[in-house]
Amino acid sequence: MSNAWDHAESLSEKHANQGGVFVRLVNNGDKVVGAFCGEPHAREVHWTGERYVECTGDGCSYCAGGKKPSLRVMLNFYVPAEGAMKIYETGTRVFRDLLKLRAKYGLQSWLFEIERHGEAGSTKTRYSVLPEAQIDSALRSQIDAVELNDLANLSSGDDEDAGGAAPSAGGGAGAGPATIPTDRVAPLVARLKALPRSDVDTFLGRFGISRVRDLAAADEQGAYALLAELEARHAPPPAPAAEIDPFA
Repeated sequence: MSNAWDHAESLSEKHANQGGVFVRLVNNGDKVVGAFCGEPHAREVHWTGERYVECTGDGCSYCAGGKKPSLRVMLNFYVPAEGAMKIYETGTRVFRDLLKLRAKYGLQSWLFEIERHGEAGSTKTRYSVLPEAQIDSALRSQIDAVELNDLANLSSGDDEDAGGAAPSAGGGAGAGPATIPTDRVAPLVARLKALPRSDVDTFLGRFGISRVRDLAAADEQGAYALLAELEARHAPPPAPAAEIDPFA
């Protein structure tokens, strides 16, 4: 491969990893600093095994089938290091932390650091959000000059980058590492569909994703290991050995 092709390949990988509107943290210690902007977009959703769909409330077929909805909240998040308005999407636990920070500090006045605590594949992964620095007038002018993302439009899947589902459970800077090939997504989805929703949430949370298709290629082996562990929890106990009559 010529130097020109090597250079082009290097740049394509760089932009693939840095692109994307959603903040995504995928490894232990990954962090991003930015400012929360505008109003949150909250919705109750159901996981279908492939994507999140919005709960319709009364008459919802998923609720009728016994599937409880979960909360997903999207917020605009300006990242000064990238000079870009991104989207941070999270669930109940982190959002409740944000409500406390909003009451104490005011989200519009501070930059906040979001950090992942937990290795890729860990079921105990959590995310911290802490005030980093106050926003000065120069940065405020910079932030105000950037257009907010249309959160409702993105959550509905009308935008290509949203893919019809919230692509990040806890968030992470940029688009993250290369994902597994499309033809290897279906086997994972098929096995996950056979598990309880709580196990699906464990699987997604462990890898910091909201869709199976967003699984990093580097995490594929760990994904199958975790899947086998989750499946083992629901395997029927071995049949007792037939009793042998010692006097027969």
